[in-house]
Amino acid sequence: MKISGDLTAGEDLTVDCAFDGSIQLAGHHLTIAPGSRVNASVSAHIVTLHGHFEGQIEAEELTVSSDAEVNAAVVAKKFAVQDGAFFSGSVNTERARAATEVAKHRAAQRMES
Repeated sequence: MKISGDLTAGEDLTVDCAFDGSIQLAGHHLTIAPGSRVNASVSAHIVTLHGHFEGQIEAEELTVSSDAEVNAAVVAKKFAVQDGAFFSGSVNTERARAATEVAKHRAAQRMES
């Protein structure tokens, strides 16, 4: 089964299929199950990856499990990759994200002046 679209939920969620789109789980835990293929932009409190994931992840905590294959741009306060996992992409801490937001805000103010 393949699902495409934008998913927003107010509870923990496990994706156990092919999914293409965006996933928003403010304050909740997202798990990508083994065997799943996900291409998405994700925002969640905690993200645990087991299957194949491509896209962007913004989370307080991200764990890439030993059976995961991940190609992603990540913004997370806590980031862990278990032995045997494949990870390719960029990782920024929350501090780097905050600095980027401040720089964007200052640039916008300069353009208004």
